[in-house]
Amino acid sequence: MITIYEAREGKLTPQTGLPRATDEAVWIDLLNPTTEEEHIIEQALGIDVPTREELQEIEASSRLYQEDGAFFMTATLVFKGGGSEAQITPATFILAGNRLLTVRYAEPGAFAFFLTRCNRQELDLNRGCMVLIGLLEAVVDRLADFIEQIQGQVEHLSRSVFKKRDPALKRQHRYDVVLQDIGHEGEVVSKVRESCYSLGRLLTYLAYAVNERKEGKIVSSRVRAAVRDVNSLTDHATFLSGKIVFLLDATLGMIQIQQNDIIKIFSVAAVVFLPPTLIASIYGMNFHDMPELGWVLGYPVALGMMVLFAILPYLYFKHKGWL
Repeated sequence: MITIYEAREGKLTPQTGLPRATDEAVWIDLLNPTTEEEHIIEQALGIDVPTREELQEIEASSRLYQEDGAFFMTATLVFKGGGSEAQITPATFILAGNRLLTVRYAEPGAFAFFLTRCNRQELDLNRGCMVLIGLLEAVVDRLADFIEQIQGQVEHLSRSVFKKRDPALKRQHRYDVVLQDIGHEGEVVSKVRESCYSLGRLLTYLAYAVNERKEGKIVSSRVRAAVRDVNSLTDHATFLSGKIVFLLDATLGMIQIQQNDIIKIFSVAAVVFLPPTLIASIYGMNFHDMPELGWVLGYPVALGMMVLFAILPYLYFKHKGWL
């Protein structure tokens, strides 16, 4: 689908009818373009529109380059899919003359967010470069929202893992559920970090492109501000990643402690029941020359010895704090 936005009276207005690359067109947005639509734009702008396979290449030379006077920049964006799960998608931003061309195969919320606020702010929307900067600022804002949500989830997981519990209460903690939650947040953080790194590289290249195009100090200052914001988000995402690793290690350690407690209980039970078992085994041999077999008090004395020698190890372990 081709959507062309024209700058009219300082506002972005989408074209109606058949798409036309007019002089007022400053932003051409290609969403899931067909081969025919790509061919139309290539003829209108005189540039080669990258295919979906080319967008997914990870080499820097394939993501950030200059060709036919146009600057091609590809970044990985994070967005929420239909199931509200975090997903990533590549998006290409092309500065060709006074126009911005975007190529994408998903619908990140940053694009709609930019369109809702761009006409409310004092922005110079008559140049494609300014539209690109505003769009990237919206992408950074959405990325910050993702990181804030992740931070809230990580704090919740931290309280769940390290919550103080009354030892007198018999309560099973579902560590398998906690591990699944930690793994989910770790996957989301990895996607956010990937997006942060790709945006940082894109903005660094955009600063070079702005200097080459001589866009002016205002544009350069806004690009530098965006670079600082992305660097800050990258550091914060790295911190959250380290915290998630710490929570994972702590949870695995608690699982091991829980398993050791279970093994300790079985070990103590085996030691407690060992003397009674030994006594019962001795008097269960039924030899004729065993003097205690004819003793009237033999049976209650044997039972008493079993109970006594079962209680003594238990009291000893209790005194040592092993139980």
